[in-house]
Amino acid sequence: MISLLDVAERAQKGPKMDDMTWNMSLFHKMNELARRYDICVPSDCSYFNEDEAILDRVFQAGIDFLVERGVYCVTTSRVIQFTRDEVLQAIRESIPAVPVGCGRDVRVMRQRRIEEHDELNQVPALHAPYSEELAPLAVKNYAQIATADYLEGFNFKVTDGREIFGLPMEAYAARREVAWLREGIRKAGRPGMGIAFYPITTRAAVLVAPMDPDYGLRRTDGVLLTVLPELKVEQDMLTAAIVYNDYGCFVIGAAGGTAGGFVGGLEGAMIEGVARGITGWMCYHDVINGGGASKVGPKMATRLGVDRQSSWASSVVCQVLNTRFHTILYSGGYTLSGPGTETALVERAVFSVRIPINGCNVSYPRHSRAQVNAAQTPLEAEFAWEIAQAVMRMKMTRAQCDAFYDKLAAWATGREAEPAQDVRDCYDWVHHRPSPAYYEKYLRVKDQLASMGLQFAG
Repeated sequence: MISLLDVAERAQKGPKMDDMTWNMSLFHKMNELARRYDICVPSDCSYFNEDEAILDRVFQAGIDFLVERGVYCVTTSRVIQFTRDEVLQAIRESIPAVPVGCGRDVRVMRQRRIEEHDELNQVPALHAPYSEELAPLAVKNYAQIATADYLEGFNFKVTDGREIFGLPMEAYAARREVAWLREGIRKAGRPGMGIAFYPITTRAAVLVAPMDPDYGLRRTDGVLLTVLPELKVEQDMLTAAIVYNDYGCFVIGAAGGTAGGFVGGLEGAMIEGVARGITGWMCYHDVINGGGASKVGPKMATRLGVDRQSSWASSVVCQVLNTRFHTILYSGGYTLSGPGTETALVERAVFSVRIPINGCNVSYPRHSRAQVNAAQTPLEAEFAWEIAQAVMRMKMTRAQCDAFYDKLAAWATGREAEPAQDVRDCYDWVHHRPSPAYYEKYLRVKDQLASMGLQFAG
């Protein structure tokens, strides 16, 4: 496969192009590829794709984009170009499984199959802002979830009483984040559990600052290096990818596509989602990815809605990446409602039912408008796992899940989003359990799902 050094060199020597020219060329190419391969979202589609032919067409469109347009480096304003042989070789050499963590706490993250009913992986946290006094305790609680395979980091505004800004403080905060992760998993009795650095900023010095086998990232840990929307990469992340690849860490990215920007509609978002997954592997060596397709929503949405076409397009992207390419997909979704609310649990159900159907693993459930100490609790992660397990236990097919999803969408659509509670008010972080009031809400939502036909354990 093409080396990361080759990618970095091409980021310096590729054709010069300004950002808007790239954006417009992206828009035109996505539309042209959608016409070339007859890619369209049916107006009467189901929630889950069952058309095998569309997968080949979207896959070929993703490959053609990388061969005919390449990837844009925003730092150098140059296009990184690939040959068809290079792209196809990278696809052949992609990796379907990776060990995370060490010693007795090692787990294996693996690629899943569509509608698979075997055990799945879980990444329950975090990507949420916590105050520094709560952060280690929050990590401990997520590590206490027995089904958790590894933990991703969090963000914060202040460390040691100082606001985080400027390169020196950012590098220091990066090391503090990982030190808190290490402290939390140790207190949970899982010292070898895999952890992943969630970047404070994307400057190279900050990205590599936590590398430290004694107090920071070990070679069995990971880092998030994500290809930007619209197929853009950054030189600092290329730098970190080279260093971490040599060090031995696993790398996490995102393989999703988003309609509403320069990729155009959902057709372009599907092509982007596939191309982005391949790009992450070629440019950063991403082996674990979020995946799917979505629309750019209103900035201040206040009501829940379940979009059939976005769900169908998302299932196409996941199916392509799971059948034509090797990557370990996770999925979870961000909620409009915050922790401590019944509506957040309803939203969690909407996202979690489709996780195993699309061949994904369970990932972090976080409020989409996160505020410090008001983004997520372990209950949402444990509930997401319960729901995914119920779907697998019932051995649901796409057609069966589609019928169930109709009932789920009717129940959820139109609900008013509820503001988040402070997680210290709705969750007992000392005894690892939700507050009595939040637990009652959980039971009500679970009972409603059971009445719709979802079969929980016990």
